[in-house]
Amino acid sequence: MIIRLQLIGSGTNTDPYRIDLPTYSGVITNETTGRAFADVPAIDVSPDVAAFVQAYPTVDLTTPLPVPFPQSLANSWADFLARRYDLGNARWHPKVF
Repeated sequence: MIIRLQLIGSGTNTDPYRIDLPTYSGVITNETTGRAFADVPAIDVSPDVAAFVQAYPTVDLTTPLPVPFPQSLANSWADFLARRYDLGNARWHPKVF
């Protein structure tokens, strides 16, 4: 599933820009806006996040989302990934941005 995500990191050699997910491919980034398109495996996307992405599609890396990504969805996605990777706590905190 192609999802526009928030980049993390400061863009330095020791803290490069990156996506806060365990697996993804096909990344296109815009460091100026702090956003990236990534192809995230469907198995790593919780159903509620998939529904949000489908309800609010994005076509570029500059236009803001029509509605903000709810913190409750960010939290549930982090919990979903923690359960999927059997971590017991949320290690990744991806945000649709």
